[in-house]
Amino acid sequence: METTFRSRSKRKLLQVTFPSGKTICYANVTDTMIAVLCEIGSERFQDISLEMCHLPLLSKEIYPKYREWMKPVCDGWYVNAQSNTDQKYLQLTSISDSLGLGLIIRIGEELETQENPNKGKTTRPKGKLLVKFPDGTSIINTPSDSFIQSICKIGIDDVMKRGIEYGGNDLISQFQKSNRQIQISERRWITVPNTIKDKVKILRVIALHMGIRLEIIDQ
Repeated sequence: METTFRSRSKRKLLQVTFPSGKTICYANVTDTMIAVLCEIGSERFQDISLEMCHLPLLSKEIYPKYREWMKPVCDGWYVNAQSNTDQKYLQLTSISDSLGLGLIIRIGEELETQENPNKGKTTRPKGKLLVKFPDGTSIINTPSDSFIQSICKIGIDDVMKRGIEYGGNDLISQFQKSNRQIQISERRWITVPNTIKDKVKILRVIALHMGIRLEIIDQ
């Protein structure tokens, strides 16, 4: 009896080359897309009209339904990364064409990858906020993301019921009351403090109200 072995096909990668000669190609396609968007610059994001799941591809709010796919880019912007490699190739090609960027975008299995400078570090990078919960859970991310993720873990509605304020307004409101707020769930808008110091302070106030022992470390 002849045995047939199937080899697993290699994952497709994306390689993006800018007119300057700079090339970005990471092992993780989402990381490549985020790095390309950062290189393009947030000042051009308003000119990108692409949609994903009938919502803008780039947004300053986290879509509740696609929370796990909303990846931080830069300057408070998020990209909905719920797409496969082929779709990301088309999205980047469309962005390049619409903005006149002249990007050379390749898709394939044998592309040479680079080390992502933002991943695989043995020490935690600076500019992160670490929040440790009593159940052993640790959240470490950018200060804004750690702040939001920690509140989501504690419970958005539970925090809202405590009537905690920031800047003279409710920290979490049912409707958007200012441009500084982002949506974190259906009919729930939160004001994210500007400074890391204020983020830590609010998290400690929440922990006190909720009777939770949090260890918060600004890295």
